[in-house]
Amino acid sequence: MKLMSIRTKLTLITLSAFIAVYSIVGGLLSTSSSSWVKAIADPGPYPQLRIFEEVVRHIVNDYVEKPNLDKVRIGALRGLTEALDPYSAYLLPQQVKEYQQTKDQPDQTGMVVGQYSDFAYVIAIVPASPADKAGVRVGDIIEYIDGHATRDLDLYDVRSLLRGNAGSVTEITLINRRSDKIKITRGTVPTPAPEVRALEQQIGYIKVPILAKGQAEALKRAVNESIKKGAQRIILDLRGSAGGELKEGVDVANLFLKSGTIAKVIGRKDKVMAQYDAKPEAAITDLPLVVIVDRTTAGASEVVAAAILENKRGELVGERTLFGMGAEQELFPLDDGSAMLLTTARYASPSGKILMTEGVNPTFEVKRVDIPEVLASDDNDGEANPQRTPGAEQQPSQSAPAIAAPPKPAEDVMLKKAIEVVTASGQVKKKAA
Repeated sequence: MKLMSIRTKLTLITLSAFIAVYSIVGGLLSTSSSSWVKAIADPGPYPQLRIFEEVVRHIVNDYVEKPNLDKVRIGALRGLTEALDPYSAYLLPQQVKEYQQTKDQPDQTGMVVGQYSDFAYVIAIVPASPADKAGVRVGDIIEYIDGHATRDLDLYDVRSLLRGNAGSVTEITLINRRSDKIKITRGTVPTPAPEVRALEQQIGYIKVPILAKGQAEALKRAVNESIKKGAQRIILDLRGSAGGELKEGVDVANLFLKSGTIAKVIGRKDKVMAQYDAKPEAAITDLPLVVIVDRTTAGASEVVAAAILENKRGELVGERTLFGMGAEQELFPLDDGSAMLLTTARYASPSGKILMTEGVNPTFEVKRVDIPEVLASDDNDGEANPQRTPGAEQQPSQSAPAIAAPPKPAEDVMLKKAIEVVTASGQVKKKAA
C-alpha cells in the first residue's frame, strides 16, 4: 500500500498543531459557550479554527484509544515549527539545556549538513577534517546517524546527533553508498586556506572555503597574491562554501565592490533591520570577475554571489543555489522549560530578494555532474518532511529518493565555462591597488 503523501501528512500535523493551541487555551472537551468558542467566532484568524475544535472532539471521543495529549501537544508544537523553515524548531527542556551548552562549541566533524528531499544532505566538507578523512563527500545523502533515520528528524535533531566531544565516534549510513557504514571520529576541524592557482590567459583562480571568522582577511591576501603573480582576470569559486558568517560574506564582496549595497537583513513585515553598503577603501581590485556557484553554495557565500551579480560587477556561472542558510534564529523560552527556536531575520540580496527562499541564479547555467542528484521519491514530491517520532530499529527506508549516480567527468565543465566567460569579459582592466 502506498505511503501517505507528504502533503497529507503535513496537513494532519498542522491540524494537530492547533490541538495544542486549543488545549493550552482551555476548554478541550467543553461543549458550552466558553470564551474559546466566543473567540473563534470573532473576526480574524479564529473562524478558521472551528474545524480544529471538531478535530479535537473526534480525537477525544472517537479515537480507538484514549489519546496521550502530552504526546499530541509535543508533536503539534514540532509540527508548527517544521512547517515554517528547516532552521526553526521546538525544543524540549533537555534540548534547551543542550542548546545553551553547545551553541558556541566548534564543529567537530567538518560537515555542513542541510536537508533535501527529506534526508540529511552533505552540503560541504572541510578539507582534512574528520569527515573528510572518513571518506564523506559533498553530495552524500545520510540515511542514518547512529541508527536514527534522518527522514524521521528535523534539521535541528540531525545537527544535534552529529555534535559531540572530540574523540567520540558517530556512525552514518549513506543512501548512495548503502553498503558502507562510515565511522567519524570527532576532532579538531582545521581552518582551510583559500586555494590559489594561475590558469591560462593570466587568469587567477581562487577557491573559497567556508567563510568562517577571519576568512575574509585570508581571501584578501589570496587575491593580492594572485594579482602580484600577474593575474589580469579573476575566477572566484564558491562551490562547496556553505554556512559561515554574514560579516565575512560582506567583507569578501567588498574586496571587489567600490560602491553599492552588498546585503540586507530583513525581519518581520519586510522591515530592513540592517543594510551593508560597500566601503570604497576596502575594495582591492576592479579586474574582470566571474563567480562559480552551485547547489552547495550557501549562507555567507550566497551573499557574495548575489552582491557581485546585482551590482553588475561580474558574471555568475553554475547552478542555482539551493540550501539558503542565510538566516538568524532566536530562542524564546516557554513556561515549562521548553522553547521555540524561531527564525527572526533573513539575509537578502541588494534588491531585497530573500536568499533562504529564492536562492541565487547564475547568468550562465552549467549543471554540476560530479555529485549525486537527488530525485524526489513518489510520496514526497521533493517537499519538506513533517516531524515524526524516530524509530529505534534501522531498516531500509520505504521511500528513499532515487539517486542519479554521477558520471566521472573528464573535465570541470563549470570551470571551463567560467574561463570562457571571463576571457570574453571585454577589455582587460588594469589591476587596482
